[in-house]
Amino acid sequence: MRHSPERSFGCEEDDFMKRVYQIASFFFLAFSAYLVFESRQMEYYADLGPGPGFFPFWLGITLAALSTIWLVQASIGSPQAIEDDFIPGRRGALRVLSIVVMMVLFAWVVDFLGFQLSMLIFLGFLLIVLGRRGPMVTAAVAIVGSFGVYYVFTRWLDVNLPASSIEFLRNLGL
Repeated sequence: MRHSPERSFGCEEDDFMKRVYQIASFFFLAFSAYLVFESRQMEYYADLGPGPGFFPFWLGITLAALSTIWLVQASIGSPQAIEDDFIPGRRGALRVLSIVVMMVLFAWVVDFLGFQLSMLIFLGFLLIVLGRRGPMVTAAVAIVGSFGVYYVFTRWLDVNLPASSIEFLRNLGL
């Protein structure tokens, strides 16, 4: 629900929001410049096609263009009212926090447990905590999202994904 004209922000708050958007757009501009700079350190084009620097270079260029558009809109446009439910409540904040924590844990254990088990745990947890599907659908998505993706990337696309550093698990093909 949007704020009604009677409840709209005052001039000071409008200026504050304008500054927030401008600062955020400058942050993304700086990040895009970093992406472009770092991608130029990598090979842009390899013998087989686009090299490792191709994607981050064009991602940085696209992000710079969108950030510039956002900066112009924030600078010359009139600020829009913030919706009442823009900032999540406690439940929404806990959901966001759980996703961030699981992503950090995934990155921390993927070299130890390997991609397949780490992704299975990651997807299983998130689908149980955040999902609204039954246990069969959750299990199927977690299994296909971990073992199926591993198979596609390693067998068809020849992309190496981390294997477990635990010898017992590695001997099982995990």
